[in-house]
Amino acid sequence: MIPIRAVRGLLWVGALGVSLLAVSCGKVGPPLPPEPRGPLAPETPRVRQLGERVLVSTRLPPTRGDKPHQELSRIELVRVDYPAGANASLDPDVFRRRGVIVGEWSGDPLESGTLARFVDEEPPGEVGGLLRYAVRLEDRRGRGSALVVGSDLVWIAPLPAPGGVSGVATADGVRLRWNAAGDDVRYNVYRQPENGPASEQPLNTAPLSSLEYLDASVEFGSTFIYEVRTSSSESRPFRESESGTPVRIVAEDRFPPASPDGLVAVQEGVAVRLFWNPNRERDLAGYRIERRAGDGPWKPVGPEIVTESLYLDRDVRIGQRYGYRVLALDRADPPNASAPSQAFELDVAVEPVGDPSS
Repeated sequence: MIPIRAVRGLLWVGALGVSLLAVSCGKVGPPLPPEPRGPLAPETPRVRQLGERVLVSTRLPPTRGDKPHQELSRIELVRVDYPAGANASLDPDVFRRRGVIVGEWSGDPLESGTLARFVDEEPPGEVGGLLRYAVRLEDRRGRGSALVVGSDLVWIAPLPAPGGVSGVATADGVRLRWNAAGDDVRYNVYRQPENGPASEQPLNTAPLSSLEYLDASVEFGSTFIYEVRTSSSESRPFRESESGTPVRIVAEDRFPPASPDGLVAVQEGVAVRLFWNPNRERDLAGYRIERRAGDGPWKPVGPEIVTESLYLDRDVRIGQRYGYRVLALDRADPPNASAPSQAFELDVAVEPVGDPSS
């Protein structure tokens, strides 16, 4: 994240008058405009109300060239505000006439592709008023990019944050719960890696009316921070409360799969074929086959992990009684193993009853 130093002041955009002289070289035609020399425009800024603040983010573009003076060296955030009911002019020149710089950063070269985040700590805050933000870049020679305008944000009274946020890792994912922040309100849930960048997009596709959420997309083996916010809008620009107390979840997979069921063993020639019902866990890695001869101990047989719900055991002796059972394994490291399935026993007949190659 790029560090931002908040400032206040008027935005002055100088107008450069350019006079073009056509020099005739035996060709007649209209003069061509000069090639652009300043930075490429940044990504369209994303704007959101968060309690009593406004957050604005934009992704920095590639440099126009590889010369040192073309490196990105400054970015600024500009705001224009209109009172409730006012006619919000669409003229981009309004930023020159009324714009106020509410955030900027300058110094070492800015890295292309970086997500720059600004916080406007003191927006006008008039309910129904309209806030319009734009961002602009400069290179080391002070040449500016185009001013890129974000979506208009209509200010609402700050929403109360949800309380009592809690979470727990389950076999199906991370389950979150929280207390209601009011009547007939909705919520957004955010996830970010511990010590990682804050999330821009909620996990839920639409604001939630319930007081719980299951994050079934989480990958076990990492630690995440979850936040829940009260929301008033279905889509961008989001208008939300501050986050409830963040919850830190260690997403460890300590949950074994269910025991396989429906195990059947049949003799095929001088071999035994096993069948069972497949497990449905989303993190299933496969199965481990165990066998015992007579009343002997259970021992693994075949590959370390069998990925299908069938197996052909060719290493058998005619006249021997065998018992088989199956355990399901997940993708944890080390894998969690289910309890064994119900055992199935059979005697390998003296006369083969089939062709194991069929």
